[in-house]
Amino acid sequence: MTKNKNLNVLITGADGFIGKNLSVRLSEEPDIEIIKFVRGDSDKKLKSDINKSDTIIHLAGENRPDNEDAFKTNYYLTEKICEFIRLEKKNIPIIFTSSTQVTMDNLYSKSKLAAEKYLSELAMKNNNTVKIYRLPGVFGKWCKPNYNSVV
Repeated sequence: MTKNKNLNVLITGADGFIGKNLSVRLSEEPDIEIIKFVRGDSDKKLKSDINKSDTIIHLAGENRPDNEDAFKTNYYLTEKICEFIRLEKKNIPIIFTSSTQVTMDNLYSKSKLAAEKYLSELAMKNNNTVKIYRLPGVFGKWCKPNYNSVV
């Protein structure tokens, strides 16, 4: 009997609200190996993680930082991911969570839109499959209390 190859899934923002929930769910699948990239991890680790990955689920991002400069993380990390994929000539699919706010005129929306543009360029130039999901406010298990509101 031949054992199926495991699917190595890199989750950026694996300790965040969506990442934590997704990691728990995917860990229930016997043929999926989760590679976690979290705040504070190095570029060297990111490059190594990308090299080991078959798929990237890019969830990392800032949405309510104390300092507005932190919004740059939303596109800097995405730019690094795209750069490492190009350098390593990896043709792996990427799933990216953006925001329905990208049509607004604020630093958060501009940072998410910039990240989308990096990924769209990667898809066009390198033929990587890129799926961008613009999520509205999300709620659920491990959501920060008094963080989002329902209208």
